[in-house]
Amino acid sequence: MSGLTYAGVGMVVLTAVGLTVKLTQKMQRSRRVSPLAKNRRSRGPVSDPATVAVVVPAHNEAATIEQTIHSCLRQTHPVAQVIVVADNCIDSTATLARAAGATVIEGSGGSKAAAQNLALPHVDAELVVALDGDNILDATAVSHMVATMRAGHAGTCASVLPKDTTTIYSQYRTLYHALANGWTKKIQDSLGRQLVLSGMANCHRTDVLTTMGGFPDNSVTEDFNLTWALHRCGYSVAFTPEAFVYTQEPTSFREFIGQMHRWTAGFAQSMVTHRAPLIDLASFLVVVSLAGDALVGGLATLSLLPFLTRHRLTACWRWWSGLWILIMVVSIGVAINQLGIRTTLYCLPSWFILQTLTSPLTAWWLIREWLLGRHLTTWTGRHGRKPTLTPMSTQRKTALATTITVLTGTIAAIHCAKNTQTHPRSH
Repeated sequence: MSGLTYAGVGMVVLTAVGLTVKLTQKMQRSRRVSPLAKNRRSRGPVSDPATVAVVVPAHNEAATIEQTIHSCLRQTHPVAQVIVVADNCIDSTATLARAAGATVIEGSGGSKAAAQNLALPHVDAELVVALDGDNILDATAVSHMVATMRAGHAGTCASVLPKDTTTIYSQYRTLYHALANGWTKKIQDSLGRQLVLSGMANCHRTDVLTTMGGFPDNSVTEDFNLTWALHRCGYSVAFTPEAFVYTQEPTSFREFIGQMHRWTAGFAQSMVTHRAPLIDLASFLVVVSLAGDALVGGLATLSLLPFLTRHRLTACWRWWSGLWILIMVVSIGVAINQLGIRTTLYCLPSWFILQTLTSPLTAWWLIREWLLGRHLTTWTGRHGRKPTLTPMSTQRKTALATTITVLTGTIAAIHCAKNTQTHPRSH
């Protein structure tokens, strides 16, 4: 049996349910709320025109901060405030931001969420757009996100694409984000349960954000945390596919892996903190489908090398299951629809290589967070910090040791019973 036989089942189920809900919504246009996403609330429509403030947390972003600010000031929808929080900067970020026309707050937040919260008391607008200090907003991004907020949502996020495709990491992320923009986030939207309002560029109602206590600073990913806090409180959030933000991608393998580790750990921690799968059926489908595919696919990928050792490279095609091949074909089709055939084919080898490398790591990070109870606590990635993990508790060590002992004994007993049946003793 192929190692990937069951990888992708979650995505197939989620897509099938999402498409069913979409069809139901089209047939019942008078009903605005999905049966899988009831009891959502917002604070009512924002005014027209809506006032917007952009908050930019920045840590040593001198190389990019001017472009970021200029992209905010050149929006088709007027931006009333651009507030840059120069967080523990030792370069010229603050000076360049002031010269570019931003209000600058110099502080020592220590984390992205803490830096964003330093800016909130200075916000005098109905909507807050949170934007990373090395990203660029498309000229119509704010206008599209405002339109989503006017529909009664409490939060939204933009589509993400890298600024370029010049490295293996940006090529991988180009397909990674294209699949999210064109497939997974749209399916999640149909269920009313976005997995994450991406912190690369998201928009929130200021009054709701204030009610929630600002950007949560108790995990390594404030965007996962805030998204599920909003879900749990019954607020409606949505994806804005027409809005685009262009991101600065990692330039080294260490930086890339550090960022992927943080994203995975932040997802794992937020799901536990908010008991996300238990909120409702839509939440269960979104979380379990993603986590299940990540665990099964990651562990299954480890079987590739043993398979090749036994069957040689010429039999490689037998390792992939029909379901996995179907998902690959659909994924490539979605990418072509989002990016065009030339860009898709150009980025495909990088996506395949890094996806194969990171899948087992993602599974391991989830196991370490959920099973071993060792949680990532440091901000890794472009900051260059080494990951710091909490130690495994004594209670968890005891529970795991007991479980392993019981399972080993059970398996041994079953094996012994089978041998006895196969080779009964002679009298």
